[in-house]
Amino acid sequence: MKKTILFISAVLSLAVMSCNSTRKPGAGIPAVQDAAVYAKEDGATRIVSYNVGVFGKYTDNSSKMVSDMMKEIKADVMVLNEIDRNNERHSYDQLAEFAGYMGWKYIYAPAMPYKGGEYGNGLVYSGAERLLDSFTIPLKKKSGSEDRVCVVAEFVDFVLAGTHLDVGSEEDRINGARTITKELRARYANAGKPVFLCGDMNARPESEVIRTLEEDWTRISSLGNSHSSADPNKCIDYIFALDGTGGYKVTSSGVLTEFKTGDVKEASDHLPIYADVKFN
Repeated sequence: MKKTILFISAVLSLAVMSCNSTRKPGAGIPAVQDAAVYAKEDGATRIVSYNVGVFGKYTDNSSKMVSDMMKEIKADVMVLNEIDRNNERHSYDQLAEFAGYMGWKYIYAPAMPYKGGEYGNGLVYSGAERLLDSFTIPLKKKSGSEDRVCVVAEFVDFVLAGTHLDVGSEEDRINGARTITKELRARYANAGKPVFLCGDMNARPESEVIRTLEEDWTRISSLGNSHSSADPNKCIDYIFALDGTGGYKVTSSGVLTEFKTGDVKEASDHLPIYADVKFN
C-alpha cells in the first residue's frame, strides 16, 4: 500500500512539473492560458493592447461591449488604437465614452486631423494607477500613408506607451520605432521603473520593424495571432519592455479570444492582447 501511494505521488509530481515548465520560445514568458480563463495573480497589473477599429468595424458602436469584456478580464490599464474624436465619422469623443463605461480616466493622443475632427490613439487607466505625467510623441510620415503618434503615461510604478505604426510603409514603421525608443530611453533610462510599449505595429515577428524594436526592447506578449478576429492568421499586436529600465516579472500573457460578456469577433477586426506584470 505504501509503495502504491509513493508511486501515485511521483506521477502527480511529474505531471505538475511538466505543466509548469511550458514556455513560449523567444521571450521567456509564461505559456498562453486556456481561452476564457485569464487568471490574474494577486498583485499583478494587467496591461491590455487593443486596436478597436473606431468601435465600428462590424457594429454601429462596440464601445459598451468592449468595456464589459475588459471588466470581465480585470484589465488595469489599456492602450487603444484607432479612436475618433468629434469628426464626421463619429461626432463625439469615443475615448471619453469608453472611459465613462469603464469608470476610468483617459488620455487622448490625436495622430492627425480627420474629417473635421481627429483620429489617433488612447490610453485609459483605473483609479488605482496614479498618473504622474503624460505626453505624446509625434511620428510624422515620410513615405507612409498617415501621420502617427505615440501616447505616453508615467505612473508611480511604471511607464506605459502606446502606438499604431504606419500600415503602408516599412520605412515609416522603422523610423517610428526608432523615434519612440530614442525619446523614451532619453526620458526614463535612469527613472528606476519599467517602460512598456503596446500597440498595433503592422509588422510580423520576423519583420525588420520588430527586429529593430528588439534591439532595445524585450517582447513580453505572446506570439499568438491577433488579426483578424474572424480568422486569426498573423501576429501584429505586441507588448514590449524597454531593456535596462526598472525590474518586473511577467506572470501571464496571451491573446484574448473568448469572453462571456461580448463577441470578440464583432467588437473589432483585431483581437485584444494582454500581459500581466509584477514590479520589483
